[in-house]
Amino acid sequence: MVSKKMLSMVWAALVCVTFPVLAGAQTPRTGGILRVAMEAEPPSLDPHTTTATIVMVEAMHWLEAPFTQGEKYEVIPDLAESFTASEDLKVWDITFRKGVLFHNGQEMTSADVVASLNRWGKRMVYGKSFYAGVESLQATDRYSVRLTLKSRSSVVPAYLTQRARCFIYPKEVIDEAGEGTVKRYIGTGPFQLAAHRPDRFIKMKRFDKYAARTDPQNGYGGKKTVYVDELHFIPVPEPVQRVNLLQGGEAEFSNQLVTDAYKRLQADPNLDTAIVKSNWIIGVFNKKKGLFTNLKLRQAVQAALDMDPILMNATGGKEFYRLDPSLIYKDTVWNTDVGKPYYNQADPEKAKKLMKEAGYKGETIRWLSTKHYPYMFNSAVVAAQQLQDVGFKVDLQVLDWATLIKRRNNPDEFEMFTTGIGITADPSQANHMICGWAGWTCYDELDALMQQLIAQSKFEDRYETWKKMEAFSYENATNIKFGDYFTLRAMKKNVKGYVSMEIPFFWNVWLDK
Repeated sequence: MVSKKMLSMVWAALVCVTFPVLAGAQTPRTGGILRVAMEAEPPSLDPHTTTATIVMVEAMHWLEAPFTQGEKYEVIPDLAESFTASEDLKVWDITFRKGVLFHNGQEMTSADVVASLNRWGKRMVYGKSFYAGVESLQATDRYSVRLTLKSRSSVVPAYLTQRARCFIYPKEVIDEAGEGTVKRYIGTGPFQLAAHRPDRFIKMKRFDKYAARTDPQNGYGGKKTVYVDELHFIPVPEPVQRVNLLQGGEAEFSNQLVTDAYKRLQADPNLDTAIVKSNWIIGVFNKKKGLFTNLKLRQAVQAALDMDPILMNATGGKEFYRLDPSLIYKDTVWNTDVGKPYYNQADPEKAKKLMKEAGYKGETIRWLSTKHYPYMFNSAVVAAQQLQDVGFKVDLQVLDWATLIKRRNNPDEFEMFTTGIGITADPSQANHMICGWAGWTCYDELDALMQQLIAQSKFEDRYETWKKMEAFSYENATNIKFGDYFTLRAMKKNVKGYVSMEIPFFWNVWLDK
């Protein structure tokens, strides 16, 4: 068998900057209500059913996964206690921690894990991709499962993470849900769901019987302690209002703030700010139906765009963006510049030539965007204008986030949409390169490279495969990377213990007064 230690260099490959604890070392204080102003109402509370990041952000407080990510975004155990893999990387045995309770008081067992993974494999994009290579999953005792794969895979732990929405529910909740969404929100997390009033708040409270790990906090993992009595996620679609709520004392923490407010927030003696290197902005083509099934037309868009003004409009300042072609965040070991010849071309004459070769006759490009995430809308505004300047006809449609997510899954309703791509646990989770995600990046060659990447165990081999995948993506203009986007957050100075990472989280956080 291959041990956890031997595998560590395979799946702990993301090496990013370590984000500091914003507050100094103090004795934690118990009590109080922490109100967090979020950018939107989540389209669902069931993270097995959607890739929307906001659903994962809020769900990971009351649900947990077999694995999570440490402070350098390396994969580490969470609900899992230990694991081994066979020499051929086809058989994985995972043992789970004993004494972990669900919010209903029942102990988590392998039966719950099997039911949850099977549902995740049917419902979630990442799960479907993973389960395509699964031969069988079975419980081997009360706390252990055996995962048998059709072919070798080095990335099993990376898939069974909160990042891939691989959350564990009680088996009875899975059985009740059937083919629908879950009806009871029960997990093993440090918080438990107390109330949900759509468009008003999601209220969580401390789970007093939470079974914490004993190892020190490490990123999203390690020991989790809830100090606040309640955690309220408040949907506030207007970004300016999220600033106002914070400065007006109606929230202790605000996410996804307008960068125009940065200097004002920095000058406020009652607040702390954080700039987080969190994602990159992508324009996603509908490659299943319509105009952008035409490669030359996609290449025309790729040739036309000048990314500097797009990103400046998206972020409001050079401290909030970075020009970079890499399709995995630059601060990781997967960074590559193979796409540089295709990135940020800003060549309108080349674009016009390709449009003519493609036979473009002025058909409308329906571009979906949202103001719930200002960077998405603001980048789309300038990019759409640049396309119109070279002769494209663009209809920029501004939607609420939930509607955009719904419409982007229907190939009859759009030609492009804008979104953000976060830091994944492994490049095999690059959803913009898989057929099952909105945009339908369906290519046999890319699928074969993805399977090769999954099967390889040496980082050097995997890195070469990843470069081929990135080169293919740029050569075929599968989607358009605009650039790296940095998030602005702010919080009251009495919020202590907060660690700034890509995804905000609020265990180990307390209110000083």
